Amino acid sequence: MSRHKTYRNTETTSEPIDAFKNLLEDSAREAYSRPWHRLERGLRLNRFRIFIEDVAPQYEMTQEEREGFFLFIQKALDKKLLNTLKVVNYDQEKQRITAIRGLEIKRNGEGVLKWGFSVKVTHGDKAATRKKKKDEISSVSTQCDTKIESA
Repeated sequence: MSRHKTYRNTETTSEPIDAFKNLLEDSAREAYSRPWHRLERGLRLNRFRIFIEDVAPQYEMTQEEREGFFLFIQKALDKKLLNTLKVVNYDQEKQRITAIRGLEIKRNGEGVLKWGFSVKVTHGDKAATRKKKKDEISSVSTQCDTKIESA
């Protein structure tokens, strides 16, 4: 008899492992298919890395310029400049950033790559919506010429 002997199972099934991998891959695909403002910070940074890799050949970016540009994007994200749907055009079907509104990337005459956000200042309708200054606010109290005498 084979008492107190441990038998090793020679058959191993890889089905549970494959099912678990498929589940993880499906949840990752679902995460990136959410709207931009619903993505977590880490997922957004991943999409920005892909965006930079897509844009890099257009501006002939070196690896050092890519890293600097990514740090610039990361700081802008931390300052909450890239949180809204109005600023970042994100295609949910392709799961890629198509454009960042206001972002300007240029190479100057010396060949140095510069990037930044352009700020548009409109003066047309601002006068109607601006807050009133203290001088312009009408006073609730009115001046009275009559004097009150104490008895």
